[in-house]
Amino acid sequence: MRKKAAIYIRVSTLDQAREGYSLSAQERALRKWCEDHGYGVYFVYADEGISGKDIEHRPGMKRLLKDIENKCFNLVVVWSLSRFTRSVADLYDTLGVLQKCSITFVSLTESFDTGTAMGRAMVGVCGVFAQLERELTAERVSAAMGERAAQGKRTCHDVLGYDLDGKDSLRINEREAERVRYVFKKYLEYKNLSAVAELCRLKGYTGKRGKVQTAESVRKILTRPIYAGYNSYRGKIYKGNHPAIISVESYNKVQHILGKSVAGRRLQRPYEKLNTKI
Repeated sequence: MRKKAAIYIRVSTLDQAREGYSLSAQERALRKWCEDHGYGVYFVYADEGISGKDIEHRPGMKRLLKDIENKCFNLVVVWSLSRFTRSVADLYDTLGVLQKCSITFVSLTESFDTGTAMGRAMVGVCGVFAQLERELTAERVSAAMGERAAQGKRTCHDVLGYDLDGKDSLRINEREAERVRYVFKKYLEYKNLSAVAELCRLKGYTGKRGKVQTAESVRKILTRPIYAGYNSYRGKIYKGNHPAIISVESYNKVQHILGKSVAGRRLQRPYEKLNTKI
């Protein structure tokens, strides 16, 4: 039975102006390689005018990955690793899937072949750089989020009591804000998380996505400084640009009661008061 190969080709808008990078040029070279090595072409997966920085926005690549999982061919061949992806992390993850499915990966211009001992060893090298790429990306994201918080911009995407207001801020959702105020008011009255959760259930007050309130979800609401007009990121508190749903005074009273209620027990997180001078 003749072996089958999947050809993947990609060109970005910028690459279209470069000689030798056209989709047709890549396909011709890869079809010839398949013929010379005894492979029939199962399908040519193509992404035109799309960057290689990630996989998510490439329909050709996503279709290829689906067919890899279904083991539709024996080999994937590309013009170069940069045509396949510019992310070392994505490359390493995809090579892992290929290896699991016993499918060989070949890069024509770089002589990268996971069917050889050297090629398999290179997968391990890719893994080291993939981890480095992930850590550097995480550091950049963390620094950017910290700067957003320092500027008073929102650091969350979905929170009870608010709707998104552009890319940087929040606006009060009055229907949901009523639930938040109720939680704070009743906790100050009853000083018991389970009691407040039960009162919320009786009134039909749920979370942002309709989940029934529990003692833990009530605790999370009560410890979010966002409701007093502040943002938090990695343990630091910043004055936010968004409107407050409750007063700083009410927030601090609740933190004081929460702190007393767990006295003598190990805290999962501190109950910090807000400094109105921030």
